[in-house]
Amino acid sequence: MAIEVTGEWQQQRQQQQQPAAAPGRAQSAAAAAARPAQPPGFVAASIRASRATAAAPRAVTVAAGAGGGVVAAAAAAGGAAAQPAAATVVLSYHQPVTSTLTAVFIPIVAAVADGSGAACPGTAPPRVAMEEVKKAVFAEASPGAPTVGSTFNHYGVPWSFEKCDFDDFNGWADVADAELARRGVDLSQYKHRVYLLPPSACAFVGLAYIGCDGSYDCRSWLAADYWAIPQAIAHELGHNLFMAHAGSSDTGGGFDEYGDSAGLMGSCCSPRCPNTPHAWQLGWIAPRLLDGGSLPAGQTLEVSLASQAATPRSGLRIVPSWAAGVDPIFVGYRTRARGDVGLAPEAARRVHIHTAAIANPYDARVTVWRAALGGGADVWEHPASGLVVRLVGAGPSAAAITVCRKGGAETVASCAAGRDNDCNGLVGAGDPACAALLRKRHPRHTPLGKLPRGRRL
Repeated sequence: MAIEVTGEWQQQRQQQQQPAAAPGRAQSAAAAAARPAQPPGFVAASIRASRATAAAPRAVTVAAGAGGGVVAAAAAAGGAAAQPAAATVVLSYHQPVTSTLTAVFIPIVAAVADGSGAACPGTAPPRVAMEEVKKAVFAEASPGAPTVGSTFNHYGVPWSFEKCDFDDFNGWADVADAELARRGVDLSQYKHRVYLLPPSACAFVGLAYIGCDGSYDCRSWLAADYWAIPQAIAHELGHNLFMAHAGSSDTGGGFDEYGDSAGLMGSCCSPRCPNTPHAWQLGWIAPRLLDGGSLPAGQTLEVSLASQAATPRSGLRIVPSWAAGVDPIFVGYRTRARGDVGLAPEAARRVHIHTAAIANPYDARVTVWRAALGGGADVWEHPASGLVVRLVGAGPSAAAITVCRKGGAETVASCAAGRDNDCNGLVGAGDPACAALLRKRHPRHTPLGKLPRGRRL
């Protein structure tokens, strides 16, 4: 497997965004805030793995705290959107050919079997004493000196707790695995390994491989202040399951890769389930499928959406086959129940609309939150597809919506047929556009008393 690490050289931030206050966490947050600034170093922003004979993770991302900085796998709530790096560094890295090098060194001494110790004809006694061989091979026998052991130890790449490069946090995991194996723990029984890191130079919330095909250790890491934050841990495990981030457009017109407050793969740290496209990717829900054949232009479809937390038969997946290059649209209803019991009030009892290019369970694509219907916002229009979604009503366990696909301007034919070509929610004479067309087709007779001056019958 080949691993490519992308990041930037930068000064580490002095403070790290903390999650919402919880009992017993005040001391931890204060300690984190008091940490001194770290020296400049390379900060990993993404890790991409590839393997010719098997599926491989598309990327791994590092979670940063508030204030922007590098791209994050679990950005802290309230943090600014990540800013483009001034200077990007790309590292090329290959998975080591072996994690453990075991070797036995066997001296061969050819001596006459008469007990004299004389060498056999054509040879001579050893020129190097065994103690010297041990000093050349074992690092323990020659502290600080070059040995075979020191050459191959940690794959020949040193790691440290004083910085947070890829070789560092991966090296910590290697040593932890070795210690657990020494204690008799069979790690092969666990596909996913979550490493809870001590306070260190790492400024991320969490980090993980996106996707695990079994050809390498499926790892994720959690920073010291996030050991007991369920959303942060679940977020990183979500990356292992091929889920990318859950983002949204910000008020300034930019894109926040962690901006979906209704999605597990958004920012840290409020607990919630995956959003509708990610729940579909995981196979947790079976949404109703609509496309150009099942949603004709000008037709309005009434749909009841069950709460995503209550049943797997919930949601809509709309594939706009009539609009080339437009990503599928997902519509789901979220309530505060089961895994969504901690859903933010502004996200609960809302119909959430996302777009995502996800095609299958192994397709790690960022999802984009588009809108939440409810609380005063009842209509969403998608110019790229001509789709209009309206909220009819929302209750404790289900919501009612209408879905309409625009078919152009109203015509006499569409008005007569009761179609809603412009998807404004009105049809026939009740639609001002249709009323105008009907007046032109059937003009009223002008009463005699209303004739213009100068006109004679």
